Amino acid sequence: MQIRLSSEGEPSASGGPNGDLYVVVHVEPHEFFKRRNNDIILEITVNVAQAALGDAITIPTVDGDTDLTIPAGTQSGKVVRMRGKGVPKLRPDATTAGRGDQLVVVTVDVPTKLTKEQRELFEKLGQTLGRDVMPQKGGRGFWIGSRISRGS
Repeated sequence: MQIRLSSEGEPSASGGPNGDLYVVVHVEPHEFFKRRNNDIILEITVNVAQAALGDAITIPTVDGDTDLTIPAGTQSGKVVRMRGKGVPKLRPDATTAGRGDQLVVVTVDVPTKLTKEQRELFEKLGQTLGRDVMPQKGGRGFWIGSRISRGS
């Protein structure tokens, strides 16, 4: 990012007005956060029980840790918006006009290795949920459709 400060540079060699000062800013990537304009994006992983039942968790924000409620029935890919937890919106006069949001992208971690007890519990749960497979109306994924249309 480059910031221009008008008339804040060196004076002209011929006695004219001061030039402009350009400040170049490099922002290093953060370990957890990504930035999109004034919004902060955080990807988190919850387990299948937290997603199904809901949970109160603590997550990082740019201002420190805060509580977030994961609603019951949360699906992988759900985005939870935390209003006003993003980057300040700067005006040209260097004042601020509110803040962006923090977007929390939830991934549900389905276990690949289960203990005997966990397997038995999932089997009991599975019996109550049934085994019906319901095709999606209209499809959900662009990449799947594009692979099918190419004959791959």
